[in-house]
Amino acid sequence: MAVAKYIAFATFIVLAGTGIAVVYTGCSLLTAYVAYLSPWLPAWVWVVVSAVMALGVGITATSTAGAISVLAPNRHAFKLCLSLLLVAVLTELSATLLVYQKQQLLGQALTSFMRHRMVVTQSDYGTNISDTQLWDEIQLEKNCCGTDDFKDWFATTYGNGTNVPDSCCLIVETGCGRDISKSADPTDDIITEGCLPTVVQALKLDYSTLSRGVWLPVIAMHVALLLLLVATSIFMQERMKGVGSRVFSVSAVLPITHSHKYASLHDDY
Repeated sequence: MAVAKYIAFATFIVLAGTGIAVVYTGCSLLTAYVAYLSPWLPAWVWVVVSAVMALGVGITATSTAGAISVLAPNRHAFKLCLSLLLVAVLTELSATLLVYQKQQLLGQALTSFMRHRMVVTQSDYGTNISDTQLWDEIQLEKNCCGTDDFKDWFATTYGNGTNVPDSCCLIVETGCGRDISKSADPTDDIITEGCLPTVVQALKLDYSTLSRGVWLPVIAMHVALLLLLVATSIFMQERMKGVGSRVFSVSAVLPITHSHKYASLHDDY
């Protein structure tokens, strides 16, 4: 019985650690892309990342409470934590299967939305401070220029048919992006790759890395640890039932003894 409790306690602690790993996954996505590219991303991306972080926090908190319920001990709290973890793991599995089935559709929707938002903000470059800063920051950080390629700037008010922002230049200096359309080989002066394919490719790479390196292993651990908790719970319940039945059977076969005082009264009558 004591060994089963130790196993349950250790399992809850490991589950709490995996919950932290889930939170880490959400935070990585948030800091790397969602907050960084927020003007270009749809609202459902925020919802997904927030849900991942909330799931990780929930698993960590529930597992910690479950570990405490083992030490307390509190059977009702243990069952409640086990039920909540079961719901969380089933949610993980369902969401993972859904994303896997719809990943191509989701990727297309994300790319289409980003292209629309990038074109809109690109047209405001030079007149809107936030859009100007966003484009300069992205182009410098990601080594890209324009939405699909550098020629997208020529159709904007800022580009005026010939110019690109200075943040597109290989060596950034004032006026380095002027009259690029007249250059015999623009690759000598600026970066020609577009920001949309660059960002989308980076998203795909990080998605693959996080899913294979963190998300899928964590889910596999969650399933295995949950099965271990269920087996441990069943074992402890059977042990308690066994102890109860032995107590009942012993009380049934033992003779009922009377105290000396009441035995004397019985004899007198």
